[in-house]
Amino acid sequence: MSLKLIPAAAVVLALSACASNPPPRDLGRLAFMVGCWTSPQPVTAGENLNLEVWSPSESGLMFGYATTVKDGNLVTWEQSRIDLKNPRATYIASPEGQRAVIFVEAPQPPPVEGAPPAPPSVTFENGDHDYPQRISYYRTETGLAATISKLDGTRPFSYSWVRCKY
Repeated sequence: MSLKLIPAAAVVLALSACASNPPPRDLGRLAFMVGCWTSPQPVTAGENLNLEVWSPSESGLMFGYATTVKDGNLVTWEQSRIDLKNPRATYIASPEGQRAVIFVEAPQPPPVEGAPPAPPSVTFENGDHDYPQRISYYRTETGLAATISKLDGTRPFSYSWVRCKY
């Protein structure tokens, strides 16, 4: 091969590599949570603007964070991760940099025969934590939602989000 052809061959090789699409990525079994989620718009004065972000699974770990802003001021924030490496996932939350709290995935109820399939969901529990003791995420027609509560379902508080638009 002529030395003049080596740069041209390198350019052709680089362009062909850029033109090929990578294989589709497996987002993990909690793929319904992956992405950026925000409170439905518009948010009026005095209302909370909630943001929740979850990464795809990286070697069995999902990373997330949440913020709440009210009237332009950060009210609260949390860093989280979900470890999917065991059959029952663990949700590790550290609100505002506090000591991490671990919640364990609760078993899913069996599907009801003949009923339409339930939307994707996951529930994490920790009966030793003061509040919340249960965190449930579930897919909705318009986005993602979560409910936190005590184990017995008391003191429920729900969040709903739509996909972020940049």
